[in-house]
Amino acid sequence: MRRIAFINEKGGTCKTTLCVNVAARLAARGRRVLVADLDTQGHAGKSLGVDPRGLTPTVHDWLLGNAAFAAVVRPTAIPGLELLPANKDLAGFPVAAASAPEREDLLRRRLNELPEDAYDVVLVDSPPSRSLVTDNILVAVREIVVPVALTYLALDGCAEILESVERLRTERGSAPRLTLAVATLHRRTQLAEEILAKLRERLGPALSTTVLGWSVKVDEAQSHGQTVFEWAPRSSGARALAAIADEIDARGASARAA
Repeated sequence: MRRIAFINEKGGTCKTTLCVNVAARLAARGRRVLVADLDTQGHAGKSLGVDPRGLTPTVHDWLLGNAAFAAVVRPTAIPGLELLPANKDLAGFPVAAASAPEREDLLRRRLNELPEDAYDVVLVDSPPSRSLVTDNILVAVREIVVPVALTYLALDGCAEILESVERLRTERGSAPRLTLAVATLHRRTQLAEEILAKLRERLGPALSTTVLGWSVKVDEAQSHGQTVFEWAPRSSGARALAAIADEIDARGASARAA
């Protein structure tokens, strides 16, 4: 079971957009996919047509061992794709888990309780800042995908998350590998091109060959609780997100072969 987090220590980088659309693309290719929403905003659920407001139990209850997985997981409109929803209750997780032994290990232990063949891939939508939730994610997953909006602040957030991964490797002896970095929200400006060049220089083959431009169709899809493949499957945004999902899928196959 692959475990992949979409993560950057900066908001507005398209983490949720990538997570839910990659999930939909993989499900369409016959993968059994679980999206775990670990952001209090619950945007992954909203983007998949599940309104998390007032929903109970949620991923927060599952993490703390107060609800069974079967009581929390929700179906979506996409065959083969299920959701662990989050809402503002997750904001209480750091306090609720403060006294738990190995509190950074709760997500990993919960995922380990699932049968290995329950899903082909678990995709985690991460919060936009470092927290106990983020620590749990980095311990639990085996791969990370880092979206980088073409701004200097997002570039800084990318550097910070990669530094966090290296600290984790030093402290625990293991850490998730960088499967892919994705340049997002591209517009044809001099600044964007300069940042894209810096990313290519720093990340080399770890940077996706596909650059995700700003797409009104992707925004429209999310506002209707759909993925872009449902809303506008022939749009430029759909083509780009399909290519990114296929690249993530292919890199997983390459890693298994190695």
